Amino acid sequence: MKSQRCSRIANVDTFSARAIARVALREGRLGPIPMPGLTEDLKLLVDARDQCIVERARVANRLHAHLVVIAPGYKREIPGELTEPGHAAAAGRLIGRQAGVRADIARTELRRLRALTAEVAALQDRIRSLVRLSGSSLPSIRGIAAISAAKLLGETGDPRRLRSTAAFAAMSGTAPLPASSGQTIRHRLNRGGNRQLNRALHTVAIVQARTDPRAKASMAKRMAEGKSRLESLRCLKRHLANVVLRTMLADARRSAELAAASLTT
Repeated sequence: MKSQRCSRIANVDTFSARAIARVALREGRLGPIPMPGLTEDLKLLVDARDQCIVERARVANRLHAHLVVIAPGYKREIPGELTEPGHAAAAGRLIGRQAGVRADIARTELRRLRALTAEVAALQDRIRSLVRLSGSSLPSIRGIAAISAAKLLGETGDPRRLRSTAAFAAMSGTAPLPASSGQTIRHRLNRGGNRQLNRALHTVAIVQARTDPRAKASMAKRMAEGKSRLESLRCLKRHLANVVLRTMLADARRSAELAAASLTT
């Protein structure tokens, strides 16, 4: 019985291997198989940071609810976010004057808030170090800091698996969708694709639209043509998707050349 089961499993494996081989032969433009490594580590670190930030916001909200009761009008003394170290210290001084169950719970929440803030800072330091270690050129693009670069690298993986800039635009949800009607030619927002990639590119587009002269000129030109600001921003984001992919591909080629050179020496 056991030998028959093993035989069936072997037959299934053989069939699957043949099917995969046929697809590989038919699709000559398949990219390389993504392998775990630096980009996977970056994705894990960025995801962990994002989760810590979300949890920190929940803890800060709970602490705020307790402070409203413990010290009514405390916002006059602490006008900013409780996640800031100075404001957290001020909240600790307010709670320290109080006794009772609510004050005890608030002190516990404050300790959690400080621990999460320290964890976020440690993760960000590690992300920055790993981005520097990767040798990525993405931080040289205006609007892309280490965290955005890490998100772009981690969510994309090996850029060589993408056939074209259009494929990356579809993957990142930056390829606009046709929404023309009659004589009106327009496109609408694409809500598909990898939303983390889209979010990172959106952040870069916002920064460039405010600070980069070329991006400002591009936005002004689009708006002069009759596009809204949001439509013009989507055009800028689509252009940035091309820039980001080309940068990652150039980095991948440079890394491959350096690896090949090290093997020949």
